[in-house]
Amino acid sequence: MKTIGMLATLLVLASCVVDDGMPNFEKMTEAELAAYNQGRNIEQMIVCSEDTTTTSRVRRRRCATVLAMYGTAAQAEQLGVLSSGVGFSDN
Repeated sequence: MKTIGMLATLLVLASCVVDDGMPNFEKMTEAELAAYNQGRNIEQMIVCSEDTTTTSRVRRRRCATVLAMYGTAAQAEQLGVLSSGVGFSDN
């Protein structure tokens, strides 16, 4: 009886694991991000920013698409955020 309870608990916990197939961009290196962004349009490229606050010594890296982080590609170019990125091209 105890084995059945443990097996049921294990099955419930295993069903909670979710893999959406998306890589963890926060853990990727610049070279890996450049390879991931290769061939994508500018608005769908992944860009990361380091968030350093004075309240914490822990650096937090936030990664998102250009569209999600800055709006349209035209707005991002006006802000000048794409001029120094690795792996960006005008394709």
